[in-house]
Amino acid sequence: MNQLQVYQQLRQKLGTYLDKANRWQIDNLALTTQALVFSPNCHLNTLALYLPVSGQRENLTQRLRRWLKNQAITQETCYLPLVQNLWQHWPQREISLVMDRTDLGQSWSILMLSAAYRHRALPLVWQLYPFGGTGYEQQVALLERVAPLLPPLPQHRITFYGDSEFRAVDLQMYCRDQGWHWYVGLKSDILYSQAGQGWRPLGSIAIERGQRRYLHNIILTQKHQFGPVHLLADWTQNHDHARYFVSEQITSRHSWRRGRKRFWIEPMFRDWKSYGFDLEASKLDDPERLAILLLSMATATLWLMALGQWVVATDRVSLLMADHKRDYSLFRLGRDYAQRALICDWPLPIEFMVRN
Repeated sequence: MNQLQVYQQLRQKLGTYLDKANRWQIDNLALTTQALVFSPNCHLNTLALYLPVSGQRENLTQRLRRWLKNQAITQETCYLPLVQNLWQHWPQREISLVMDRTDLGQSWSILMLSAAYRHRALPLVWQLYPFGGTGYEQQVALLERVAPLLPPLPQHRITFYGDSEFRAVDLQMYCRDQGWHWYVGLKSDILYSQAGQGWRPLGSIAIERGQRRYLHNIILTQKHQFGPVHLLADWTQNHDHARYFVSEQITSRHSWRRGRKRFWIEPMFRDWKSYGFDLEASKLDDPERLAILLLSMATATLWLMALGQWVVATDRVSLLMADHKRDYSLFRLGRDYAQRALICDWPLPIEFMVRN
């Protein structure tokens, strides 16, 4: 299979899902997605070399600039249908929603909602904001965009994970009202009460390095008096202070193990940055262009994760790494396999859903 054949199949596959996108949008999304998969970085001049269409490099770069500047390109039209298809074939009983933020230099922050899957995260919805933290309003806005697409609760268990940036009691209330579970970090100065013993900061809980404690049926903050909820206080050897996590479920050692899913989004950010697409190399500072580039990167991520899962399921892993290593992520397996498939004329499936 050559690059032109890949483009034709990718364009056809995207067209089956993006029924509200026009032909021009599908063509350019397919071109940019394919270039991201095979290019060493996402600088536009470099991506232009991997577009499977004829033309001078400068003209191809200008084509990318026009695509990234088109305001008609939205996640609702050109990406969320892929998310809806993802849920229709979701292989697990639980959907773990992970929210986090990553920064691009000192200019922009990406607030991302993702789905945890095999020690990585699949991008669902995101929003660019000026550099800095986010609040309850921005966070719930992302959840409200994906909530209508989620399968009904009797079919799947839905749990929200976040660090202490996403600790707002209002956000926990939102999860409760949706019928979701949650597991979020808290800061040590948040006040709690237990068994009517008065209000005190979480930092006052007696805990020593290397120790883990569980507190049940606590109430959070004097203002909200929200609860009862359950707390995990954890002071690991490699941290200089204890960390605190709250859930509506009884906390135990199993809570700590489940809670590690909130870290799975961090490798995904690395895949988008220095260990994968090299987002910083784009040198884009226009938020409109960045937003569409992120949409293309999300599409490429879904494809590569699905491809990596297929490589594992079809026992092709040994084609890419030694048996004694077995430490490549699905993203890495997918990207390496795509590169080798063109050279060796291997089959190169194109899909945007993961399976068991």
